[in-house]
Amino acid sequence: MPYRYKLAGAVSLVVGGLTTVLQFLITPVSGGDLSGSELVATVTRHHTAMGWALALDLPLLLAAPAYLFLGSLAGARTSRLASTATAFLFFPFVVSCPPVFGFDGFAFLAGADPNKEAMAHLATSWQDSAWWAIGLFPYVLLQIAGSIMLGIAFLRSKPVPSWVAIGTMLWPALAVVGIESGVRAIAVGGYAVLFATWSACAAALLRDSATIVQPAGPERVGISE
Repeated sequence: MPYRYKLAGAVSLVVGGLTTVLQFLITPVSGGDLSGSELVATVTRHHTAMGWALALDLPLLLAAPAYLFLGSLAGARTSRLASTATAFLFFPFVVSCPPVFGFDGFAFLAGADPNKEAMAHLATSWQDSAWWAIGLFPYVLLQIAGSIMLGIAFLRSKPVPSWVAIGTMLWPALAVVGIESGVRAIAVGGYAVLFATWSACAAALLRDSATIVQPAGPERVGISE
């Protein structure tokens, strides 16, 4: 793989991982058990922080190519386990972006709107909508399953140290447990593990020994008379 592709992959991994950590630390609505009125009140008190969290949605999009590079590093072109893990991580993330990013934008606007009661009602309707459920819950489940599969693929192909493979399997569960239990330190620890493992994978991409195969172009087919 040309160096520029390796560099692009390393940038997407480091920036995407760091943005994930920063956004969780900054956003005032990281908890999953807020009612509509509680959410609007929280965003109103921490409106600037919500604005920064919304701005971080843009660099967070780098997580999408990061998942593809993780899959390549694990051997997705030759391993069914690695390719399935990549699909479980990449496609749900892409599908979840519109409802999650849209909700961030709505929350930011709701914090500045004077009609808090109407905004709270809209927030509750959004959280109870099928679009929110379709975008969010399968993403969480497939993120955990895909990360476990990717970690196993890392252990098999050994492109990275074993601790990276183990961290890859653990971080989503830590993040979910921390968020759902309200123990913020556990979730922060999970996202810190994500950043550490993604940074290690970025370093592996840039090493000459990294066994990454560039996507093959279409074959030329000769036509005989």
